[in-house]
Amino acid sequence: MSLSWRDAFVAVIAPERVVLVRRPRGWRQAPVLQGEAPCTARTAQAAADALRSLLARPETGHGPLTLLVSSHFVQFLLVPWRAELGAPAELAAFATVCLEETFGEAGGRTLRTARERAPSARIAAALDNGFLASLRAAVAASRMKLVSVQPYAAAVFNRSRRALPRRNFMFVVAEPGRSCVLLAGEGGWRSLRNAAGRTAPRELAQLVEREAQLAGLSETEMPPVFVHVPGQDTLDLRPCLGVPPQMLAGGAGAADPLLAMALAVA
Repeated sequence: MSLSWRDAFVAVIAPERVVLVRRPRGWRQAPVLQGEAPCTARTAQAAADALRSLLARPETGHGPLTLLVSSHFVQFLLVPWRAELGAPAELAAFATVCLEETFGEAGGRTLRTARERAPSARIAAALDNGFLASLRAAVAASRMKLVSVQPYAAAVFNRSRRALPRRNFMFVVAEPGRSCVLLAGEGGWRSLRNAAGRTAPRELAQLVEREAQLAGLSETEMPPVFVHVPGQDTLDLRPCLGVPPQMLAGGAGAADPLLAMALAVA
């Protein structure tokens, strides 16, 4: 058995800034802000450069590092279930075809597909290869050890999974300027949308209503709605088709949304 008392780190990669949080080992030790770096432009490369500059600081420290990537930089899609696809290579090829049909040429992107029980569609996420390589190079040049690179929406969903029903629900992850919406039905995932949008109560309520309309849901079909907004544990959202949205923990009430994003999964 191997025991380690080394602190762990979480970095949030967003278009405007990169934020690094340290998770101290030990009983009841709260995560702390280790540092942040601004992006010179709202591009993936600028975000990777900001990460490199942040990790190069002498005071940053060292240890295992998890990167949480904002939905601004991720392409999400649902890969339909196909019973005839058994081998992993066949599934990967089919997911690539779906990616190209949704976003165009898939070359230059790394695609990952989640596991699901039959006959549910599968959630897939794609990152630009150059961006991913730049993130890994930034960590390799530091004293950190890269543990994983995760889309923030996926990390929040995995952390919140036990609080959600097994079927029939809507799950909204509303980052600053970007919202990811998942709709689950009896047979699995029904829709997935990643779009620009504000996190104000009125805009979020409109987003939920729009997704319900696009899915053709009636009042008797409207499922429970769960909303995660970094830094917000409570939010006054009006009901949609008679269903009041429920707020999920948004990151220990931190005022800074990016810090809250790191705390939400730290």
